[in-house]
Amino acid sequence: MKKFILLLLAYLVSTHTLLVAQESNSTWITGNSGDVSISPVFSPDGNFISFSKAGFLGIYVYDIINKSTTQLTDEPAAGFASRWASDSKSILARVARYTGMRRYNSVKIFDVQTGRSIQLSEESLNMPYLPEWVPGNDKILIPQQEGVELIDTGIEPFYTENEKQIIAYSKYDRIVLMDLTTSTENFLEPVQGKEYLSVTFSPDRSKIAFEVYGGNMYAINFDGSGMVDLGLGYNPKWTGDSRQIVYMITEDDGHSFIASDIYIINADGTGKRNLTNTEDVIELNPSISPDGKKLVYESYSDGAIYLMNLD
Repeated sequence: MKKFILLLLAYLVSTHTLLVAQESNSTWITGNSGDVSISPVFSPDGNFISFSKAGFLGIYVYDIINKSTTQLTDEPAAGFASRWASDSKSILARVARYTGMRRYNSVKIFDVQTGRSIQLSEESLNMPYLPEWVPGNDKILIPQQEGVELIDTGIEPFYTENEKQIIAYSKYDRIVLMDLTTSTENFLEPVQGKEYLSVTFSPDRSKIAFEVYGGNMYAINFDGSGMVDLGLGYNPKWTGDSRQIVYMITEDDGHSFIASDIYIINADGTGKRNLTNTEDVIELNPSISPDGKKLVYESYSDGAIYLMNLD
């Protein structure tokens, strides 16, 4: 009788879990190992999802087609804002090594298929800015306090259609736009006296989304015109057609998250929609597939990563 009750309870729990997954239209792609998985990002071709572990320890790649996961590295800080190459074959990261109280940073690229890594910079005690891919993948750019450092990657150039040789990144109270064809920089300060976070170019390089520390999220044209206040929001990510932005709105108690949902909004500030709309799950750090049909996010509630169909 006791065994029957236990089996019945197990069945009810599994059935409830399945119903929750069906109702949320989400699939659990990591978890069940005791580890916390965070920071998922779709590859540009939509076939892979990179993610990290608690504390941004290491980089992992989930193969959506084969439903398998590969670990590229277990290095500290590797998963913090790591970036896919435009051909989906490599991932760029700033990794760390600790010696006592000292933290040494270096820049590496990881081959997704072979797992091999190439270190592109010397270890440094002072690397405050994150490295960026230069369009074409044959170079990376490391912002410096003054100017930038360009480093060859040894990768065969790969250009998407009409790709512009322009990148955007933040330097605390400025947004830097760099034209690599002319080696000229233009600085934007759309919200005076504020620090800019999560600066990201739209895929067609016509607009920039960003958030302001202690303030709202914005979209602005590449030339600095037409700024739109998108309201409260964090970690903006563009859809593949450059028309919409997915992001999260969180609440915290000063120590940890107490609520969060994932939203989508048009770049002109219209059409705001809650994509998750849950009361008991805290969804964070969304990334949308290039075709706009799938959304991946991390769950603060159970430490897993979920893949959602948006159809």
